Amino acid sequence: MSPTMNVKKHQFMLMIGISIFGLTGNTQTLWAGDFIDTASMKRHALGEPPSIPSPLQFLLAKPAMQFRHDDQLPITNGVEEDVAKANRMVKVMGGYNGDGNVKTAASQARLMAPGVVVLAGLRYDQADDYDDANGDEVTFGYKRDTEQLVIQWMPNPNGKVKLVGVRDVIKDDLQPHHAMDVANTTRYVGKFSFEQALDGEMLKGFSLHAASKNVEREPDNYTNRNDGNPKNNMRALTKRHIVEGAAKLKLNLNGWQTIAALNGGWDNHDARRYNESAGGLINAIKLPDITRTTMGLALNSKRKFDNGIMVRAGLRYDYLHANPDAVHQTGQMKTPPGAPAKQVAMAKAFNLSPAALYGRYYGANGNFERNDHNISARLRLSKTAMDKRFSVFGDVSRKVRSPDNIEAYHAVTNPNPAGRWIGNPTLDPEAHHKAELGFVWTGAHYQGYGDLDMNADGPFSADNMKISLSGYVDAVDNFITFDRAHGQSGIHQRDNALIYRNVDALFAGVNFEARWNLTNNWSMAAKAAYLWGNNESDDRALYQISPLEANFLIDYKDMLGSVGTWNIGAKLRLVADQNRVDDNIRTGLGMDKGKGKGFATLDAYGGLQIGNRWSLSAGVNNLLNADYQEHITGTHIAAATKTKINAPGRTFFFRSQLNF
Repeated sequence: MSPTMNVKKHQFMLMIGISIFGLTGNTQTLWAGDFIDTASMKRHALGEPPSIPSPLQFLLAKPAMQFRHDDQLPITNGVEEDVAKANRMVKVMGGYNGDGNVKTAASQARLMAPGVVVLAGLRYDQADDYDDANGDEVTFGYKRDTEQLVIQWMPNPNGKVKLVGVRDVIKDDLQPHHAMDVANTTRYVGKFSFEQALDGEMLKGFSLHAASKNVEREPDNYTNRNDGNPKNNMRALTKRHIVEGAAKLKLNLNGWQTIAALNGGWDNHDARRYNESAGGLINAIKLPDITRTTMGLALNSKRKFDNGIMVRAGLRYDYLHANPDAVHQTGQMKTPPGAPAKQVAMAKAFNLSPAALYGRYYGANGNFERNDHNISARLRLSKTAMDKRFSVFGDVSRKVRSPDNIEAYHAVTNPNPAGRWIGNPTLDPEAHHKAELGFVWTGAHYQGYGDLDMNADGPFSADNMKISLSGYVDAVDNFITFDRAHGQSGIHQRDNALIYRNVDALFAGVNFEARWNLTNNWSMAAKAAYLWGNNESDDRALYQISPLEANFLIDYKDMLGSVGTWNIGAKLRLVADQNRVDDNIRTGLGMDKGKGKGFATLDAYGGLQIGNRWSLSAGVNNLLNADYQEHITGTHIAAATKTKINAPGRTFFFRSQLNF
């Protein structure tokens, strides 16, 4: 093989080795994100299992922690990133994080052949009780193991086939803010994609995508806790299987870069609650074997003009059909002959079918199927100036989502009405009308956070900075709000049961971020965000709205002689009071447990790496031992009542990585 051919071979191998993470290659931005992404729209104050780390962040991802938020400025992991992202065959990591007493071990292995990359990863996290700032022990813990396998084949420099398999299991996930712990969460994810860039005059590329997702969750109130009364022992089992696919074309229509997309999906969701003290009999049809089929059509285009103006426009249609097959199924609770009237009434209350509950609270009867036709649209104008370093933009959109399975069909009954949680099959789709304005300034010498151009000016030059500022207003028609039954319009009861209803809502927010490379060694960053939310129909604050927050970073990085690099840094987090809350169960939802109290935390960290082969990072979180609680807490489960939990006090962490 000639030297030239050998160089080309290694360049191609490096390209596919990196593009497995989506970093390079001609197809990297071809299908990046949908311009009108209605699939990612979620219900307000959503609770769900922690996200699965991507292959790129598999070794660097922080362990799951619901009661301390510190991800508002995830700009850098210091010099250890060079070790974690080095193009090596095997990487191993071990670490400890005092925020939950989490011990972590992980490894990744990569095999490469001409045109093919295989990446396999294993990770295990084990968490335990932690101490708050007062030295009191907080119940906490889980055991989590995650396996990932990625196979990528690049048949040519412009084409890519990828297969992804993921298994993620979380055991004994303790939820001190809720009535049940999640004894088991198991997720299996399989994905296939084929992307091909083309050089046709009109057809520039196409892609095919398919995915299968299986989720099982088993919460209970007795495996990891004991209230001394086994008659209260209950467990639930939720099963969900999703199959989805998409096909996309990239077109050039007279200078307009256009993507036409077709997608579809099938989703089956079923959940039951069981009374273990009664022999495991069903006492609630939580989700009545719901089958959802979806279909979407989208068309969006963009074009750059010579005067620096870019226009992006899109239109999307979504169709949803939902059918709750077990809506008339009842519980199985029984009473012996001659049982007291109270016991008989309790069994009857548990045995109510979802259909009976929908009728009692919303007057719904007959056919509970849904057929939604949602139209969404978006227009974005941007203008660049100053050699494309300054950009100002305006964005207006209408995005519509249908109620999810819990909002539409949840059916948990209870003899105590305040313990009921009833979905609403009569809900209208939620329509967001959002207008946003903002700008982005990128200095001529700013290459990235901590990466300064060698020709940069002095430390106070604006050319060493990147600044962005945006503000938006989002007026929502038929906002799907979680609420209590107070006899509102369309609600037939006044018994404080948990229900869903449509209201008008208004959101407004401001986001600011600045990154500044002072010198080749020193960097600083700041980020601030404010969100305001209001239930316009009832003229009250919306629940679970994040308070005003600002984060500040300062980092120093330098050479470690001739063998490596080192870094130190600090992060200051400032959170304001949250006085606009929904904390009254008698007049509203009452999910917010009082007003949010502001706080400040300071973290310090540092690290070193040698030869891009070995790294060590360590630091102190909450250095000043601040005593605080997050206003938004307990995000790993869907819960109507969320007891506030003290965040960890002063804790230490370290992590070491090695590749070979």
